[in-house]
Amino acid sequence: MTLVFATNSKRDDWWGNLSALQYTEHPILSNTVFLAAWGGWPDAAESATRSLRELVRQFSATKFASIDSEDFYDFAEQRPVISNRSDGSRKLTWPKNEFFYWKADDGGRDLLIFIGVEPNLKWRTYTDLIHQVANESDTKLLVTVGALLDSVPHTRSPRVTGSSMNTNLGKEFEHIKYAVPNYEGPSGLTSVLIDRLSVDGVPAASIWGHSPHYLQVAQNPTLTHAILSELQQFISAPVDLTKLARDSEEFDENLVRALADQQEIEGYVKRLEERYDSEEEYRQSPEPAALVQELEDFLRQQRDTDSTSETKESSD
Repeated sequence: MTLVFATNSKRDDWWGNLSALQYTEHPILSNTVFLAAWGGWPDAAESATRSLRELVRQFSATKFASIDSEDFYDFAEQRPVISNRSDGSRKLTWPKNEFFYWKADDGGRDLLIFIGVEPNLKWRTYTDLIHQVANESDTKLLVTVGALLDSVPHTRSPRVTGSSMNTNLGKEFEHIKYAVPNYEGPSGLTSVLIDRLSVDGVPAASIWGHSPHYLQVAQNPTLTHAILSELQQFISAPVDLTKLARDSEEFDENLVRALADQQEIEGYVKRLEERYDSEEEYRQSPEPAALVQELEDFLRQQRDTDSTSETKESSD
C-alpha cells in the first residue's frame, strides 16, 4: 500500500520564509532608528554600505540576525565570491544580509543597522522579513542609504541629497526638512521597504550620495565621509570621522596625480564644475513657497505692530 501525504503549500511557504530569517539573539530595543543599505546597483563605489559598516565598527554593534540568501538570488547573476584565507585555505562567501544592533547608554535612540545585497527574486517576501525584524525592534524611524553614479565633479564637495514623504520625521528630528521626492520610474529596494513600513505609520527618509561617474574606483572614502556626516544627525552618539577624513585626503591626492596628464578628462571636469556650481547656487536659493511664507510672516508682523501702535495711541 502506498501512502500519499497531502501538503499545505501556504504552510510550507510560511515555514520556508520563517526559516530564511535566522536569529542568534533577540535584543530588546526601544525608540529605534533603523538604518539600511544594500550592495549592488544602489551602492556606487560601495559608499553606502561602507558608511554603515563604519558605524558597526565604531559602535561595536552586535550582529543578531541574518537572511539566508538561497531563495532570493539568481546565483548566475549575483555570484558567490571565492577568496584565499591567510592559512592558504579557500573561502566561499555568499551574498550577505545581516542585522546589527547598538543600544544607547544615555536613554537615546537605539540603532538597528541592516547591510544587505539587493536581491534578484522575491522582493516582497524579502521585504516582509526585514519588516518583521524592524517591527520587533520598536522602529520609530527608517533611514535608507544609497549611492549612485552622477555627473558631478570630484573637485567639489560631495553631493549628498535627502528626500522624504514625511513632513515630520518624529521627535528630535523636526528640524530636518528634506524635499519630497518627485522621481517616477523603476524603483529599488529602498522604495519598497519605505512603502512596506509606511503601512505601520513609520516615517522614513532616504539619503543618497552622488559619486562621479567617470571614476572607476572600488571605494570612495570622500563620499563615505560625506554620507556619514549627513547620517550623524540621526544617531544618538558622536561619529568619529577622523580616519575617514585622512583617507579622503589621501584619495583626493591620488586622484590629482592620476588625472594630471589627462587633458580630455580635465576639460570634461571643468564643464562639470560649471554646471555643479550653477546647480548649487540654485539649490541654495529659497524655494518660491518659502519666499511666499516669509512674505506672509513679514506682513503678519507688520499688521501686529500697527495694531499694537493703534491700541497704544487710543489709550493715550
